[in-house]
Amino acid sequence: MEDTGAAYPVVCHLIDTAMIAGRLWDSYLTAGQRRVIAAGWGVSQEHAQQLMMFWAGLHDLGKLCPSFQHQAPEATAGLLDDPRYKPSSDDSAIKHERVSHLTAPALLVQLGYPTHGRPLRSIAHQVGQILGGHHGTYSQALTAHALTDPERQDPRVGHTPGWVEQRAAHLHTLHALCGNPAPPAEFAPGGACVLATGLIVLADWLASRTGWIRARHWERNHTPDANDWTEHAARARKHALAAVTGAQLTAPVWKPIDSFADMFPFITDPHPLQADLGKRLPALVNGPGLVLVTAPTGDGKTESALYAAHVLGHASGTEGLGVFLPTMATTNAMHRRIVEHVQRLQAAPIPVRLLHSMAWLEESTKTTDDTLIANCADTVRISGEWLRGRHRGLLAGAAIGTWDTAALAALPVRYNVMRWLGLTGKTVIIDEAHAYDAYGHRLTERLLEWLGHTRTPVVLLSATLTGTIATCLADAYRRGAGHTTPITLAPTYPGWTFVDATTGQVTTSETLPTTRARALTITTQSVQHAAAPANPDSRLATITRTLQPMTSEGTGCALVVCNTVADAQATARHLRQAWTGAHRPLVQLLHARMPARQRDATTRRLEHWAGKPRPAHASLSGHYTRARGQRPPRPVIVVATQVVEQSLDVDFDHVVSDLAPIALLLQRAGRCHRHVRPGRPHWAPEPAMTVLIPRGQLPPRNWGTVYSENLLTRTRDTLTTLPAGVCNIPEDVQHLVDTVYTADWATDAGTNDITTEQAMRTIADQATIPAPTRPIRDLHPLTTIDDEDLLVTRLGADSIRILPVWTSPDGTPHLDRGATHAPLPTTINPNDTNTIRNLMARTIQIDHRWLTGRGPETDTPTGWAGIGGLRDVLLLPQPVTPDSTPRPYRIGRKCLHLSRVDGLVRE
Repeated sequence: MEDTGAAYPVVCHLIDTAMIAGRLWDSYLTAGQRRVIAAGWGVSQEHAQQLMMFWAGLHDLGKLCPSFQHQAPEATAGLLDDPRYKPSSDDSAIKHERVSHLTAPALLVQLGYPTHGRPLRSIAHQVGQILGGHHGTYSQALTAHALTDPERQDPRVGHTPGWVEQRAAHLHTLHALCGNPAPPAEFAPGGACVLATGLIVLADWLASRTGWIRARHWERNHTPDANDWTEHAARARKHALAAVTGAQLTAPVWKPIDSFADMFPFITDPHPLQADLGKRLPALVNGPGLVLVTAPTGDGKTESALYAAHVLGHASGTEGLGVFLPTMATTNAMHRRIVEHVQRLQAAPIPVRLLHSMAWLEESTKTTDDTLIANCADTVRISGEWLRGRHRGLLAGAAIGTWDTAALAALPVRYNVMRWLGLTGKTVIIDEAHAYDAYGHRLTERLLEWLGHTRTPVVLLSATLTGTIATCLADAYRRGAGHTTPITLAPTYPGWTFVDATTGQVTTSETLPTTRARALTITTQSVQHAAAPANPDSRLATITRTLQPMTSEGTGCALVVCNTVADAQATARHLRQAWTGAHRPLVQLLHARMPARQRDATTRRLEHWAGKPRPAHASLSGHYTRARGQRPPRPVIVVATQVVEQSLDVDFDHVVSDLAPIALLLQRAGRCHRHVRPGRPHWAPEPAMTVLIPRGQLPPRNWGTVYSENLLTRTRDTLTTLPAGVCNIPEDVQHLVDTVYTADWATDAGTNDITTEQAMRTIADQATIPAPTRPIRDLHPLTTIDDEDLLVTRLGADSIRILPVWTSPDGTPHLDRGATHAPLPTTINPNDTNTIRNLMARTIQIDHRWLTGRGPETDTPTGWAGIGGLRDVLLLPQPVTPDSTPRPYRIGRKCLHLSRVDGLVRE
């Protein structure tokens, strides 16, 4: 509880929390969440609300113990001198939440709560464990003796009569103020327990805010009877709504939408996928379920997902919206689209939250180059300060984040109950569902099991999903919803599948037509990957020849996709020097090892150059959108890594790609002739892709382990089977994907892939929370890790963030390359968001192993220790010579330096 400068009676805080919990039940929880909680304990919703209020009020029962009360001896001196409140001889500290867990069950039994000889079958113990989890982690289950006689088992809880009587008096007071709810009828499953805990935590947070406590304290000091708890409860109930709405915690309300056309009136000619979903899905949906959409890039999957989310959410009483994507770049782009979507369709302001490690940089910019929103308070609410606090982002009515944001809920991290409280109030959309390795897929399966268990609607999107993975994901959701008979899913392409959470029934559309049907010509070129450009068979010489026509014609936009940042940097450097003259192409590099502000600016520039063509326009509400898809007057070559594979809505005349697994090649090819664009150059009249096949070893040594030998070999061999090198999209896609990704026991490389994937799934099984398919009688395994930074959602993804600086000859770090006029600040005011934002926007994420053996020169100033985000950053000190020449930072045999155009270079 925040310090208000004066003691606030425990009973007041307990009453406050109970009343706020009641208001959250009415105003914040969705109808779907209320049903899950009520059904979990086998009671009516009215009864469930009373229980939630009562239990929320009991959360700090453990503060009625010597250890906690000794923290404020000036306020409790008289009490602590009373022999009836004598502390035990063991004066070691005990957490008050543990005391709540220890003492509540025995008191609840006195109210008639069913008990059992074994704690893990006792409803009273289940409630006690929920109360003990209100600081984010569930403590270990009690022994049978501790359940029945906690004071004897651990006298530190307060074993003398005064403490026992105080706890009983507080419990009975709260019970009466909450309507004297009868005990629950059933032992609840894990989903209900998690949601109840999340609700209690949220109520506690709101009741612990300084402004709330000061206001209630003032009222209490100006009332005739400060100890009239009924009056205090009435005052708390009266102000609870303002506390909830002031934190932007209200259930989303949307405008009436009866059809796809209502949601997207500007789409006058919907794609067949969109039209079929709009026509058939509403008739199938009577409650929660999962919709899987499989279609080529550019077939309108995003709009299809948003419409499916509306249908599912409306039918299941889950009106929130959550969209999760593979990368920060794609998430930022989607965030801008969702802000516009919410602005158009909200009936009342809905807070929108962007969620990833650098999200606050994006959110802090009130306007973007592409979008200006007039009268922002009246049109769309970017999430307020309270919702930006840690563990709170998913509580917003609409949340857009990286996939990791949702996947962390499947790991036993502290406060994951708040992730579940946020997720279960939304229809969860997971884009690019194919984009993860076996470890990530297993995490997604566990996530889907719990979403099915909590009756949370889900939409999965993919352009290249194997039938095997589609079956695993759909089966996980069905299994969580209680349907244990396995299914085999054969997704249509393009098409969609609906899994009904209530009945388990699976409905798959027929294979739908597509306006994107096309014949993609794939030309393979055998190259010497590491050879010098002078060698005509080298990779760089082959790329130059392939793109020569654009310089001859003086027009066009091409994409070169590289598998590593080093290859992308080398390719861009070569292409900048490959041509001269008026038609020399503009070469733009994009990869993940650029400072955040440079990468974001480059992404927006690409969307402006290569996005879907549209003119500038302004809406009646003052919403102005710049023109997009406007090609520069000279040819453009974009050299990028995998960051362009997913969800960036960009369109090129030709794509050149390093060899990659077939699903990723198809993703990259989806950026070729993605949109209807008048005036395609003569050298690229039809969609075509050039794939560079390295000679010799696969993968080449400098690619590392980014892709397996088996997938690269099978992709290479499969490409040779295409008749005349033509891939018919969408007809050939599912066959190609299933052919390459089918388990291969016949080769050593295939067997190695299988065993590696099995090992990754095993690691994921050991890391994740228990499946909800069996009764979760002990809640402790749901939150065994205090620090979520100790867990990763992707194997091999352990990274650090560095801040490039330039050091003057005297060793002083600077932010300018000459190390002359912008010294690095040694102290920062935590409220100076401009400085913090500027520094974080300069940072780069790298593999933590790159700085192994680093010295103290990489440490940030000690004055940054209390600055969230910056405290974990390391410096990359690049020395500047007396003649103002920057030098790279040397560590071991490697050198690191930040190039103005190439980003971070490691040589």
